[in-house]
Amino acid sequence: MESISHFYRQVNSGFLNKSCDQGFEISYLAEYDENDQPLFQKFVHYTPENHEKIKKMMEGDDCMEFFIHETDLIKYYKDFKMGQLQKALENEPPKKVLKDAYLLSEQVIKEYFENIGSSRILRTLEGLVKIIQECMDRGDLEFIDIFQVTKKDYHSYTHCINIGMYCMALANKLQMQPEAVREIGLGGMLFDIGKKSVPYEIIMKEGKLEPEEFQFIRKHPSAGRKALNDMKCYSENILRMVAEHHEKFDGTGYPFELKGEKISLYARICNIMDVFGALTAPRKNRPGMTPFAALTEMKNNMEGQFDMRILVNFIKTLADAAAAKVSASKTAGTSRSSSNQVAASA
Repeated sequence: MESISHFYRQVNSGFLNKSCDQGFEISYLAEYDENDQPLFQKFVHYTPENHEKIKKMMEGDDCMEFFIHETDLIKYYKDFKMGQLQKALENEPPKKVLKDAYLLSEQVIKEYFENIGSSRILRTLEGLVKIIQECMDRGDLEFIDIFQVTKKDYHSYTHCINIGMYCMALANKLQMQPEAVREIGLGGMLFDIGKKSVPYEIIMKEGKLEPEEFQFIRKHPSAGRKALNDMKCYSENILRMVAEHHEKFDGTGYPFELKGEKISLYARICNIMDVFGALTAPRKNRPGMTPFAALTEMKNNMEGQFDMRILVNFIKTLADAAAAKVSASKTAGTSRSSSNQVAASA
């Protein structure tokens, strides 16, 4: 049985936000019990009225560590942080709000990967996916706009949010129903959570894995499906997306060696985005590829891995968007030139 200490998250004064109108308890690490388990005691109940006082106390020189319970943290994300994003949609550019929603989504997944507490934190992503979808629709954002918002690093939690966003962007361009766009976005954000059960040194290893190490990797799709299935709140589409995202179209993938359209549509899209995301992110031994270089590599040198109809559609989506931007730039340049000529002749 999990210790109650697993459900506390360390926070510092930077976590406090004076505009947050909901209260929550801040605790401190008091001592350790006979089993070497940390014991927490309430330090103070935070409210906006005592913001400055608590901030000064947390920034003191006594080196105390402060914590918030997972329940309060989830409520803070859902009621305050997501509320801020929703309000921002009315006044700020959609791409800016999208960036903020991206960062909050990344923080939620990071909480799951780096802490031992429950999987309840993942439910926060459902509301964030709706906000992300609204940003995409209001801003009429192209895939390349989404790509520019995402970070490019080696963290599993960053990769998850990137793939969720990429899946949503392509699903939009494939004219999938709004409910399906949200579902595939949520599944993309959750697709790799099974890696929480894989030792960190294996995740971070550069180069070829030893056979016994790769066995851990082979298990992560099934581990991810089990974790989500145990929560009893996710659709079969999402569960299959998580379980099948390493299946290859030619039947040589894992863990089930499914072939062709026996692999779910969501998983086939996720497989493409997973590889695209990995190739465009830098690693210790290579820089990240450009989007078109990554797609060229996938099309020419990964025969049999992907559903080519989806991959070709993805390539066309990026090519059309790039052509549209070039055309718009030329049109704007011609317009400016004509204006200057008129002004000169006047």
